[in-house]
Amino acid sequence: MYLIIVYDTKHDNCVKLHKILKQHLFWNQNSVFEGNVTQAQFVKIKQLLQGIRSENSHITFYSVDNEKLLHREELGVPRGNISGII
Repeated sequence: MYLIIVYDTKHDNCVKLHKILKQHLFWNQNSVFEGNVTQAQFVKIKQLLQGIRSENSHITFYSVDNEKLLHREELGVPRGNISGII
């Protein structure tokens, strides 16, 4: 499945989330990660995030079964590195 994760959290917790997500997905831009994962990897990522997220943080998961179903458009200068993904 193709997974996009977006989060909103306090700055000190942001570093922890970024570190975990960078191990499993590609960093797209501030607080946005994406990439192909298996269902088991998705479950593991959710468990890891649940264990380290701060109380008032918010994490959203977007997934599609096939990356080809995802249409992507961008405006502005991209951040992060998703080369080789799409």
